[in-house]
Amino acid sequence: MFIRIRALPVVSALVFALFVFSLQAAAQDKKPAPKVDKAQQAEIASAVKLVDDAMAGQPVPADFKFSWVTHLMKGRDGKEYVPFLLLFDQDQKVPPTATYYVRVANKATIAEQQKAQATYKAALAKAENEARLDPENVELSEAADKVRAQAPKVEYAFEDLKTFNLNGKAGFAFRIPSAIMVPAGDYEVYILLKEPNANVKDKKAQPKAALLKQALTVPDFSVDPLAMSSVLLTKGADTAQQGQQLQTDPAKNPYVFFQVSADAIPLDPKFDKKAWLSVSLFVYNTGLDSATSQPNLTADFAFYHKADGAEKFFNKTPPQQLNATNLGAKFDPKTGVFVGTAVPLESFPEGDYRLEIKITDKVTGKSKVENALFTVIPG
Repeated sequence: MFIRIRALPVVSALVFALFVFSLQAAAQDKKPAPKVDKAQQAEIASAVKLVDDAMAGQPVPADFKFSWVTHLMKGRDGKEYVPFLLLFDQDQKVPPTATYYVRVANKATIAEQQKAQATYKAALAKAENEARLDPENVELSEAADKVRAQAPKVEYAFEDLKTFNLNGKAGFAFRIPSAIMVPAGDYEVYILLKEPNANVKDKKAQPKAALLKQALTVPDFSVDPLAMSSVLLTKGADTAQQGQQLQTDPAKNPYVFFQVSADAIPLDPKFDKKAWLSVSLFVYNTGLDSATSQPNLTADFAFYHKADGAEKFFNKTPPQQLNATNLGAKFDPKTGVFVGTAVPLESFPEGDYRLEIKITDKVTGKSKVENALFTVIPG
């Protein structure tokens, strides 16, 4: 049984390249940084210190709470792209403006960096104390300056600091989209949101802040044949209605590559019967047709209904062909093949479902299956 579908357009390789370039440029801009005044320096130092303290095992601030949901896709230049959502529950007091600082530390180097930092701080404290006890001793003062100049250089896989406007969000559930780009590996991610020091009226009070620490494993999408990104399930009708209005600035919508808005991603994959279910993912490392130098894939979407403790086949979409005829002559296979479809749920009985996505590479003869779970509820 085939069901009616709505095809999603193939993502332009040029748009993908421009998107990734803009992300990298934002994270690794080689242009001279704008001048930072003393207030900004103090704010940066305050944010960095809170994360430093957290990494050293000290208690983290928790004046409000948030969690995160991550997704994974291939980046460029040996890095992978991780868009994510920061989720805030309702009935919380959050500052109208927040300094956002994210730090991604490689687990393999954290212990070594912590040891170097601890050794440096101990040596500096000793030198400064000796110089303070004998202020007339020039040699001790110079020795303290020398130790201070030998601060260990600490490099993290990713860092970003900016300001978010949260005005009007206090008391409501909301989300903040963002993204990081790192090589494959195992990481500790520290995400800080804090009230700017300048906004604290009582100078004796500490700024309101919250810090989230999460482990993150990023796979290498360049290794396995037919490697797949995260599968995104959204309300397809919403995406279709947005059309050209979809936010294409990756700084504002890190999920633009999946052709969805960050606000359209359900945290609990439940869809009413009046909705269209939209499916988005990327497939990497495909074979290339000798005649066209382009991929030649078939995508099958099969739906299985879970009822009475058993799972039964419900329906499927017509096979979707992805090859030179619809990818375009300028398509760059290195960016991955976008696979997307949208299915009306009006014929789906209420209940739980498993979507089986099977990708078959006609060039290599290999295939791979990915699954996604969702629930249909009354419309």
